[in-house]
Amino acid sequence: MIVYALIFVVIADGYPLHRAGSDMFFVVSGIMIFLCNIAGIYLTADCLSEEKRNGTLGLLFLTNLRGYEVVLGKMSVGTIQAVLGLLSAVPMLVVPVLMGGVDPMLVLRMAVVLFATLFLSLSVGIACSAIFKSSKVVTGTALGIILFLNFGVGLIYEFLYEIFGREFVSGLSGIYSLFSTGNIYLLAIDGGLGLGGQADVEWNISMVFVIGFSIFSILFAIWKTARTWQDQPEKTVTNMVLQKTSNNIHRRSRVLDKNPLHWLAARKKFGPGVVWLGFVIVFTFMMIVTNGFQYLFGLSKFTSAASGSFLVTLWFVSSMFKWWMAGAACERFRIDRGESALELLLSTPLEYQDFAKAHRERIRWQFLWPIILTLCLIPFMMGLSSEDTLPLYIIGILMFFIDVWATYFVGMHTSLTLRKPVYSSSLVILKIHILPYLVFFVLFLIIGSSTSGNFDENGVLALWFLVGLINSVFWVGRANFFLGEKFRETAARAVSPGS
Repeated sequence: MIVYALIFVVIADGYPLHRAGSDMFFVVSGIMIFLCNIAGIYLTADCLSEEKRNGTLGLLFLTNLRGYEVVLGKMSVGTIQAVLGLLSAVPMLVVPVLMGGVDPMLVLRMAVVLFATLFLSLSVGIACSAIFKSSKVVTGTALGIILFLNFGVGLIYEFLYEIFGREFVSGLSGIYSLFSTGNIYLLAIDGGLGLGGQADVEWNISMVFVIGFSIFSILFAIWKTARTWQDQPEKTVTNMVLQKTSNNIHRRSRVLDKNPLHWLAARKKFGPGVVWLGFVIVFTFMMIVTNGFQYLFGLSKFTSAASGSFLVTLWFVSSMFKWWMAGAACERFRIDRGESALELLLSTPLEYQDFAKAHRERIRWQFLWPIILTLCLIPFMMGLSSEDTLPLYIIGILMFFIDVWATYFVGMHTSLTLRKPVYSSSLVILKIHILPYLVFFVLFLIIGSSTSGNFDENGVLALWFLVGLINSVFWVGRANFFLGEKFRETAARAVSPGS
């Protein structure tokens, strides 16, 4: 879709063909490198942990299969899908070569980078799957490792530079980027590669690191899988543990008396605590990176810089909340389907309104107070920002509540109807939080080509709000159609054989 939009811009506005080819190459390769990085999270991160949850991993070892055969066999299923998908997408990189502005050697190097990144992502996913049992823990850990491998080393370097100064990190400047997997992509698009050149040497070292880490992850998964299928010895129960268990039972019994479905939904004691921890980490990290604390506490008076710092921080914090809520919204039916308990719930006279009320209480219990604290900070940020950015704050707050509203309904519907419920939260994120940006970007290019690049800031903001609103209303309407009057019919189809 983005490629067609760029071609339309070229035809409509007389955009230079070679420049359009170069821009198209960078946009398409950036999207593909992103997809390659997250491929392992969806294709291999849950393949072994699913066997653990079902109690069937030990049965595989009763056969003649060895540890490496089990790991490589499970990994090959996702690998084949990913490799075939990448092979079908790589020819898109050749189109900019025909348009001019892109060296064919750059396309070849980029293809190597894409396959290396895909191999790394699949390997990290299978390694995390060998360690953990919960699907959420596995996917979260795999995502965290991929993010750290791409950006962690560079961020550590920047922190050391800000704290200790240039002299402390001067000896690290030449090697820190070699251990960042995202460096191979940056070196490939930099254009400074050449036989025997410094950039070429760095690219080769980074590629060796990526391949080496991938092989190490697979070997670790093989070693770990052969030792994790066995039953673990029972742990000694202490008086402190018994006291905590008694307090937990007392707390949950009060919830059970109030709402049995909420009792099923709020199974984790530390749900709000984990959200608070995530909020503090993300907010503090972004405020440090953008120097937001200096503007918030009045140490600096640059309103334009303060506006950018606060808006970037709030965007990351709101994205964390919305993506986290996407996973929480899907928990209602995803866990029940995974434990084959949905049939029992449908056997009761409970209606959709009962499930919806309990699920709203569960999400409110987990996310309400961190969101309230964030909303209380926004007026202070608005007062320290420039007046031109006030519409951004207002529209951003409205879009946040619209996205949360849509995430709630779409999450329940997706977790009930999706063939593989473990991927339901990812589909919600794609529908509610990523699709509007893609549509907005395409419309922005089309409108920009017709207006010769003369954009009205209020018009762009209105377009962004309108696209997000229409997208949310469409998906919410579709979800309510199946969750309202046709709830039991939809649920019965979800638990039927072959669903």
